[in-house]
Amino acid sequence: MKIIGNKITTNMSLFAFLGFLIIVFSFTSEHFLGIYNITSLLTNISYSGIAAIVLTLVIISRGLDISIGGVIGLTTVVIATLYSQSDPLPVWLILIIGLSTGALVGLLNGWCITVLNMDPIITTLGAMAITRGLAYVISDSQSILMFEDTTDFISNGTILFIPIPIILFLITALIFSIILHKSKFGRAVYAIGANETSASLSGISVKKVKMILYVLSGLAASISGIILVGQTSVGMPQHGIGTELEVITAVLLGGTALSGGKGTIYGTIAGVLILGVLFNGLTISGVRYVHLQIFQGILLLAAVATYEIKTRNEVAT
Repeated sequence: MKIIGNKITTNMSLFAFLGFLIIVFSFTSEHFLGIYNITSLLTNISYSGIAAIVLTLVIISRGLDISIGGVIGLTTVVIATLYSQSDPLPVWLILIIGLSTGALVGLLNGWCITVLNMDPIITTLGAMAITRGLAYVISDSQSILMFEDTTDFISNGTILFIPIPIILFLITALIFSIILHKSKFGRAVYAIGANETSASLSGISVKKVKMILYVLSGLAASISGIILVGQTSVGMPQHGIGTELEVITAVLLGGTALSGGKGTIYGTIAGVLILGVLFNGLTISGVRYVHLQIFQGILLLAAVATYEIKTRNEVAT
């Protein structure tokens, strides 16, 4: 009961801080609470939010995936390259290949981590370099234009006036909230993060669970890539640069512990929204992008420091 209470209190604090930011920025700019700005804000955070939702499970299991940005860039290049051929494949098949790109990277990450017992940070850092390099090689370091109706609809279309990227983000959040908080698989993720040895002795297939998590993380990054290529109408190797830092910051800001075993989807949603509102509000207020990166770094350090202080206090009591 105490753990549940702590989770509720943490999530309430995060959403209270989110409300505070909204109030502050509503006074600093008359355009902040406009329908167009709110819709644009939510649409922009959806592509990274999808990756953040899935990464939450990876980090809870005491893992990490730094290859997200590289997978996003590679996915956009693969899709745009295939579509730009003189006799292109059907769009549905191109999108499946794009999704398979992330899944294969996730499978490689999972195999290295579970079978070769490689460190998740080193493994996914290497995967980030590989995917980014492949994106540059495939595209010949060029941007590839892609004007296509299906990807345009996925990224810019609406259903009942709600942008599809927002719908995809909400569906992803709902599905993984149920998986993490209501399923046997979710309990296994928490158990592995809390104590991998104990989880294995209790009958949990640790390697299988971790493998699935990294495949899902790669798949989520490719979905983000599909949204991005539709929003920009271009596949380019630079897509996704810095996204891994943004996503990790959102997850940690939402209360997920790097040490594993702790975290919620609701907290991550709050973290994604806080980052989105903060960056949007500061941008409208005239703050330059380079300064936003400083704020992001400060938030990341603050999130980790807060968790460490809280953990020490719990141990002391």
